[in-house]
Amino acid sequence: MIGRAASLSLLLLGACAALSGPACAAEIFYMDRDTFTNEYTGPVGPLVLSGEIVPGDYARVLAKIAEDPNRFLLRNKLILASSQGNAEEAMKIAALVKSLYTDVNVAPLTGRCAGACFLIYAAAAARGTDGEHLLGVSRPGLAESQWAAMPTAQAALLEDGMQAPVRTFLSDNEVPPDIVDEMFKRPPTDVYWLSEEQEAALNPKSPSFAKLLADKCGWHDGLERAVYQGQRPVDDLKELSACRLRTTQPEARKALAQALKDAQPAKPAPAAPAGKTPRVSRVPRVESRTTPSNSADPQSH
Repeated sequence: MIGRAASLSLLLLGACAALSGPACAAEIFYMDRDTFTNEYTGPVGPLVLSGEIVPGDYARVLAKIAEDPNRFLLRNKLILASSQGNAEEAMKIAALVKSLYTDVNVAPLTGRCAGACFLIYAAAAARGTDGEHLLGVSRPGLAESQWAAMPTAQAALLEDGMQAPVRTFLSDNEVPPDIVDEMFKRPPTDVYWLSEEQEAALNPKSPSFAKLLADKCGWHDGLERAVYQGQRPVDDLKELSACRLRTTQPEARKALAQALKDAQPAKPAPAAPAGKTPRVSRVPRVESRTTPSNSADPQSH
């Protein structure tokens, strides 16, 4: 399945154009230049998702990964830099990122992550920020380009319908209640930037991923900290990284193959040969033993 990914990527990009037209605004690219000197460093950088998230962007992210699955999975890292977008589409991307065990990062050199972008960050198995006030929340809704493209009443109705699914999504991904409260008590245009303490509450590993590493690799909360403080040998961290790779890479490849399979269009039913009329099975007619009357349906008696 992954071997056919290159041709499928073109198919998915075409689907994006059909679904969302000019609103396909998010930029999706590999960072192949040094962020300080802008010099070319080669195809070794992580994938970047930047700009407004709109319907069709899930297909575009999947298409980009499908161009070279091995390249993506070698780093298995996504940098987020988006301050607005469609919450429903972001949750689709979040589900993919979570299934691939992708590391998600937000850094000041690439931009902040707020609104719909936060949903992707919150669902990631491993995530991190490099600085304060890089993560923002606000009431989830449509992308700004969608509001401009439809009547206000219709847009408001669609946006209201997103609130319950987003709450369920945040609960399933164990986002702290105080962050959820901040998100829903303000309009989409009023972003609340998380404090340093709130960013820390979103641990570098999601609760479910931390449990997986603890069960499979013997990871615990203080292991990495002890290595960084010189209290444990670096080889302990190398062993943990190797175990994580052994544990997650096979599952990530299976999840990617399934996502690519699900993206394939349904095959049309084979047409009947020219000049032949399809056989139609005849069902024997059963004569009624009762004489119909002008009253109500006999089944009602």
